[in-house]
Amino acid sequence: MADGAGLEGALAALPEAKRELARLMLAARQPVPAHPAPRSGAGPVPPTALQARLWRRERTHPAVATGSHALRLTGPLDPERLAEALTGVLRRHEALRTRLTVSTSGQPRLHVDEEPVLRLTRADLSGFTPQAAAERVALQSTESASTVLDLESGRTSAFRLLRLAPDEHVLILASHLAVFDGWSSGVLLTDLATGYREGPAALVPPALQFPDYADWQHRWLAGPDGSAELARRRAVFAADPPAPRAPGGFERGHVPVRLARGPVAGGLELGAAEGATPFMTLLAALAVVLARRQARTSLVIGTPAAGRFAGALEGAVGQFTTVVPIRLDLAGGPTFRELLHRTRTAVADALAHQRLPVDVLFGEGTPPPYDVLFALHNYPAVPLDLPGIEVGQLPGPPARHLELYSPDPAAALACVGLVERDGEIGGTAEYNRHAATPEDVRGLLTGIEDVLDRATAAPASPLTI
Repeated sequence: MADGAGLEGALAALPEAKRELARLMLAARQPVPAHPAPRSGAGPVPPTALQARLWRRERTHPAVATGSHALRLTGPLDPERLAEALTGVLRRHEALRTRLTVSTSGQPRLHVDEEPVLRLTRADLSGFTPQAAAERVALQSTESASTVLDLESGRTSAFRLLRLAPDEHVLILASHLAVFDGWSSGVLLTDLATGYREGPAALVPPALQFPDYADWQHRWLAGPDGSAELARRRAVFAADPPAPRAPGGFERGHVPVRLARGPVAGGLELGAAEGATPFMTLLAALAVVLARRQARTSLVIGTPAAGRFAGALEGAVGQFTTVVPIRLDLAGGPTFRELLHRTRTAVADALAHQRLPVDVLFGEGTPPPYDVLFALHNYPAVPLDLPGIEVGQLPGPPARHLELYSPDPAAALACVGLVERDGEIGGTAEYNRHAATPEDVRGLLTGIEDVLDRATAAPASPLTI
């Protein structure tokens, strides 16, 4: 058999249509491992199911898949050294050099460009008053979140470096959500710090790249193991109807949310005593709230998961996030303690199947059986360790999670994303203005508080639905 270089040369000599067919035939002959592994060759691969959806949606909704965040850098920053480190990060991660094109057969394909392209704009705000400079930083951050990035051209990231004073800068990153998830932020910051301290040559490519994962997902889903797992999971949700679409479609709204410390603390202690994590305890309480509103004894809640189920994926930049549908059973009037045990089992079972993309699980064009997504985020806190520079996170525009996590945003009611810090649990809820009001969303949180308060007071009392 020809080696990798010889095989690529032979394939390159074929017409494009035959080249693509040859790749598919060669891939079909390879066994598909249970976990992602390095792909053979450097040719184009199919996008993930989530990437394909975002690509279709951005054709009619520009900038819908742009994420942005900003960092304040205080200290003697070397801008040229920073630019070299950023270029090194782009070179290290294939996801940041990926573009999506359409083959002659009409199928989208991911191509990895050899050389990185750093899109870095600089602005000097040192001549403005502190208040005027702060206003311009906020404006730049908002503009960054509205940057029209494009998968097809490969323009999937853009940086802005704002100089406020000789020893104070702000770095703003805009990234395409099809190639960059929340976990990737920590990976990028770690790599950026290494490249700044030690030089770009210190940034060795990770063992697994995002295109390896995309190639694996496509082949695994088409193979016998993926097909069998897909059939089993579809059977689990066969009796759950699709979430209804809002008549007006989708229009994004955001509302800050917070859980009261008293009832939550007691509820989390009760959950811990039953072996439930804080996420499981809050999820169980939310299930009670939704079951009462919908007058149902079984329901499905979606939760975003990191999707990095193989350890080798943890060091790669990419969009690995998946939504895990969790089916919760409240039949028979369980106590909250009993519901916690049911929830533990349901969460463990759901996470064991997070390899299945929700877009494929429920089929294109069919809303999933949940309209509420719930997350208690635990992205690893990774400081940007630049020598002699203090780094701080700046508040940015609200996230666009519903269009990322939901195959059909018009069928989504809300995505409640919470973070636990210093004993407080709060965050931002994104909701569909055509399906809910801010009061409806806050009602979910007050409902959780009420359920936990009552459960703490009477953990052995049956729940009423």
